[in-house]
Amino acid sequence: MSVAQTEAFFGADSPLRLASSTKAGFSYEPRPQQVAMAKAVAEALDDGANLCVEAPTGVGKTFAYLVPAYYYALATGKPVVVSTHTINLQEQIIGRDIPLLERMLDVEIRAEVAKGRGNYLCLRRLNQLADMDQTLLPDDSILGELGRLLRWAEKTSNGDRGDFPGGMSPVLWSSVCCERGTCTNKQCTFYRSCFLMKVRRSVHQAQIVVANHALFFSALAMSNGDGGGGCADPEQVSDSILPDYSAVILDEGHTLEDCAASHLGLRADTFVILRLLGRLYSDERKTGMLMAESAAPARAAVSDCRRRAVLFFQRLNDWLADQRQNPLRYTVPGHINNYLAEPLRRLDYELRQLIQREDDQSTKQELTAAADELKDQCAALDSFFTMELPEYVYWFERQGRDGQDISFNVVPVDVAPIMRGMLFSRPPVIITSATLAVDGNIGYFQHRLGAEEARTLILDTPFDFSRQVTLHICNHMPDPRAATEAFQDEAAKYIQHYLRLTHGRAFVLFTSYNMMHEIAMRLEDFCAEEHLTMMIQGEGMTPRKMLESFKQTEGAVILGTASFWTGVDVPGDALSNVIITRLPFAVPDHPLSAARTEKAEREGRNSFFEYSLPDAVLKFRQGFGRLIRTKDDTGIVVILDSRIVTKRYGRVFLNSIPACPVEMF
Repeated sequence: MSVAQTEAFFGADSPLRLASSTKAGFSYEPRPQQVAMAKAVAEALDDGANLCVEAPTGVGKTFAYLVPAYYYALATGKPVVVSTHTINLQEQIIGRDIPLLERMLDVEIRAEVAKGRGNYLCLRRLNQLADMDQTLLPDDSILGELGRLLRWAEKTSNGDRGDFPGGMSPVLWSSVCCERGTCTNKQCTFYRSCFLMKVRRSVHQAQIVVANHALFFSALAMSNGDGGGGCADPEQVSDSILPDYSAVILDEGHTLEDCAASHLGLRADTFVILRLLGRLYSDERKTGMLMAESAAPARAAVSDCRRRAVLFFQRLNDWLADQRQNPLRYTVPGHINNYLAEPLRRLDYELRQLIQREDDQSTKQELTAAADELKDQCAALDSFFTMELPEYVYWFERQGRDGQDISFNVVPVDVAPIMRGMLFSRPPVIITSATLAVDGNIGYFQHRLGAEEARTLILDTPFDFSRQVTLHICNHMPDPRAATEAFQDEAAKYIQHYLRLTHGRAFVLFTSYNMMHEIAMRLEDFCAEEHLTMMIQGEGMTPRKMLESFKQTEGAVILGTASFWTGVDVPGDALSNVIITRLPFAVPDHPLSAARTEKAEREGRNSFFEYSLPDAVLKFRQGFGRLIRTKDDTGIVVILDSRIVTKRYGRVFLNSIPACPVEMF
């Protein structure tokens, strides 16, 4: 099926070679690694097999899977889902790679981006909000925003929140977006102009559907383990926007375990609960969905629930603040009484009674959606405080600018058993990334994800690292675990030296915000004296804007944590220096890391060598990989953690990156 077509595409007399030679603005350089990957992907698709491919930067992995994916979609008559972790890659696939493939093949490829339903404006809910004299508005301060939103709704062609000019209150958007359970489908007055339905129809007609991991795993969780996650009928009311697909390709596969864990678990959030209660009824403003006389019992239940929730969450927040640990693991079931359990159940009862009596279909739908979401939040809270799910880890996390919002997280310690049943039992599934292997073996990644039966392929890098990179390693630094202050002083000294050497043009990568800020203070005067522009993650700009500014600023330096270890692409001279301050071992007291370590030890395995070390190696490879993005890039990678040469396990890190000249200092 797709194998022969894929081989022909990359062959000597292929459309690829012809397009390269005849169409201005496009050139093709044959890459054996790309051809090998494309053939392996095509064979896995045709055989209905799962495949894990490590494809280093420069291989051209996106084309290597898009070509067989297109032919497979044509053959099966069903779309192929391509899922990525970053927005940048999604935009690249839709805006560059697929149009280029269309030019090569001289065909039109039906490709669509799939986003969660909450990204789209619901015209019925918007008009309902506007017609109710703002009795549904949770806050008077957003009246001005509502006006801007109404004007935008008249002009927008897609209702996508991402296209709304300027910012928007999450409270307002939650009142007007498409939400689970609020859709009345063909009974809706706005059905023919519904933005979500337009998108859904386009997605179902597509050959290639580009999604993100969060949406994909959310859809997978909703599928109740049938291995799907999509729906066959675009007109069908479904929580998933994904169609019934023939295969899935998961790019940026190194992020899958954590993405899967977060979306296959449960979560309650104080912001969500209070927002839902406010939408139902506000005592202070006398507004909400429960203003009818017949809703008096439900209003009373909301008021009681809100009073108890505010008090409970405030006391919990004060207690968490005293713990001085965020996130904080919850380990003893029943240690904290869930004072919201009964009020939420009483409220649910009153809402269901009211819904049964309600004649207006639109109102009934809104109330049902709110009741269902509150019920989900209640169930997540119950699971959290009772710790009813074995092999799950439970933790609080304070969030928001002032730390007043609390999330209650219930996450599977090991996603592999879930993934074997929900994902890999329904091949073909193709997973690819530049970093899947540890010391030349993909086995660790397969085991963590439950993909032990998948085929594997590790491709060589097309770059000449012996010419393009010099690795600088400090062999006498204080141990960062034991001598934090001394390590920071020494690290700042060497960072200054190497920033001066390359005149900025550097990423300085950290494993914690605390160390990043400590080092930043030590670099502030130096950067001013050297006319270097220092950008610190979390201070003023989003990571995306920081990256854009970095590319355009001479002598720029980014101090970053997790967001800059992976998924960012700066080809050319703008980035010539990557400084890795510490080996990226997971924070040992993070609840999820601690639970995974404990599980390994309980099972008689060495948690360090079977979990901590390979996990750190994969992250290290991602950081190292930020430097060289094209065959013309050159620069240095500086490692300030001496454990890479003083500890026996350091060799595993060095063996997992391409061979290049090493200078000790």
